[in-house]
Amino acid sequence: MYPVIPSAQTVILTCLKLGITTVVISPGSRNAPLAIGFASNDAFKCYSIVDERSAGFFSLGIAQQIKKPVILLCTSGSAILNYAPAIAEAFYSQIPLIVLSADRPKYKINIGDGQTIDQSKVFGNNIFSSDSLKQDITHNLKAITISNRQKILNSELEVNEINKLQIKIQKFNEDLLNKRFNESFVFEKPVHINIPLEEPLYDFIETPCVKLNNKVKFNNEKLIKKIDSNFENIIEKYSKIMILAGSCSPNYLDDKIIDKIKQNSNIVVLTESTSNLHDDSFFENIDQIIAPIELLKSKNDLFSSLKPEILITIGGMIISKKIKSFLRNFPPNIHLHVGINDANDTYFKGVEHVQTTPKMFFEKLLEKTNSASNYHKAWNTLSKKRFLAHEKFIKKTNYSDLVIFHILSSRIPSKYQVHVANSSPVRYLQLFKFSKLNNTFCNRGTSGIEGSTSTAVGASVANNTPTVLITGDLSFLYDINGLWNNYISSDFRIILINNSGGGIFRILPGFKDDEIFSKYIETKHSLNAKQIAKTYGFKYQNKKTAFGVKFALKTFFKKSNRPKILEITTPSHLSSSTLKNYFKFLANS
Repeated sequence: MYPVIPSAQTVILTCLKLGITTVVISPGSRNAPLAIGFASNDAFKCYSIVDERSAGFFSLGIAQQIKKPVILLCTSGSAILNYAPAIAEAFYSQIPLIVLSADRPKYKINIGDGQTIDQSKVFGNNIFSSDSLKQDITHNLKAITISNRQKILNSELEVNEINKLQIKIQKFNEDLLNKRFNESFVFEKPVHINIPLEEPLYDFIETPCVKLNNKVKFNNEKLIKKIDSNFENIIEKYSKIMILAGSCSPNYLDDKIIDKIKQNSNIVVLTESTSNLHDDSFFENIDQIIAPIELLKSKNDLFSSLKPEILITIGGMIISKKIKSFLRNFPPNIHLHVGINDANDTYFKGVEHVQTTPKMFFEKLLEKTNSASNYHKAWNTLSKKRFLAHEKFIKKTNYSDLVIFHILSSRIPSKYQVHVANSSPVRYLQLFKFSKLNNTFCNRGTSGIEGSTSTAVGASVANNTPTVLITGDLSFLYDINGLWNNYISSDFRIILINNSGGGIFRILPGFKDDEIFSKYIETKHSLNAKQIAKTYGFKYQNKKTAFGVKFALKTFFKKSNRPKILEITTPSHLSSSTLKNYFKFLANS
């Protein structure tokens, strides 16, 4: 079925023509023409998510996996405001989303009607673009002309003049949709289209009356530029080259490129848990290597010896605050960012954006090799030293968050993709090596704790591999509605590490162990997930010892008829002191 409203038809037909067929719908009334139009067409895969904040992150999780824009549809009024956290995350993580917000006609805004706000540009600077379609004048002409506030048409216009004006409106809407939908794909950014819809909303036809012009087409070409010849001699010119990888999709660099990189002793590659790049020659645990140096008297000399002459960044956001601090205080001569994604001047040096694919860049860069440098050897020596100390400390330390992540690092099946919440979980993850087959994701665009569960659930429905979410208590409790949908498969797993509050604040500078800090910063609580699991149909167990956790993990990932939550209770005070002692031990070893 197709809505009789031309602009609603145009949206649906444009999506069909461009192959944008995944739609997440938050139920409402004003968006009914589009919701029913999408859902009644077999070409679209539609999901119904009631809570708009959860729907936003659910859509983000899908788009993260399929690498194509996902439609996010809501009704009028405050509904769209709840998308804001997910849209900001998508904007900074470069994930394509298309927000369609149904709206009342402009002449019905700010006259006292319910469910009306000014929906134009509601996301401010945290979205690529925000536009409104023009309202159709052929749909319920009487309702338009009865308003003393409308500026759409003159009531004395003849029928042929009205039709001519509608043709102009139709062309504007088609051109705008085509442009913005393509931009979402090419630039990997969220866009917003506001759609004013006059009643009646529930009239439908079997065959669309709108005919799109031939200019509506999908631009599959990414904006890739040729490589500047100035970069061809980097390998020979510099003896200390650092490649720093942020968040990357799996297979971001192919094996041939990795093999070429390894042939150069003047190149070190630093990766993170969300880089999804693995090789024995890469340095995966940045904080484990760098953080202990900050505690040494000789830190300036050591940092100076390790600093790169040229820094090449790839991928998205960097998690490690330690590497940021190191490169800001001991900056490279040049910072290049390679890729079509945003080039951020993270290290206060100035950044030159090389807008090409990493594959093309490194193929050109690595035409020559350099084996005369000791740069990789210096990093490798320090890395091995840190790893030995890490192993010694883990063997003797008490039950804590650190021990839990050590246990998890070797017990998540390789077939699972891993989603991890922000704050403590993602930072602990940085200290351990998980399986190379566990693709890892985290919402690092804005690094907020909201939406982690919803994102993981969304990603799980778009990916054939099972999913495990590793989350903290505050992040989990903040996104309980992420479990309020019908799309959670029986192999979905949640590992909830509950240390009764924001334990990360205990390890940050300025921590004070007093009542005010505990209440307003750390957010202490005594909640658990037992009743939440029961409400949403999850199998549940809670463990409070290392032995109990190991025992539970033996069967946790086995096939079941329901999803599962493993809640692990850990001591907040001991966990924070253990982590501090961990870095001291590494520094002194």
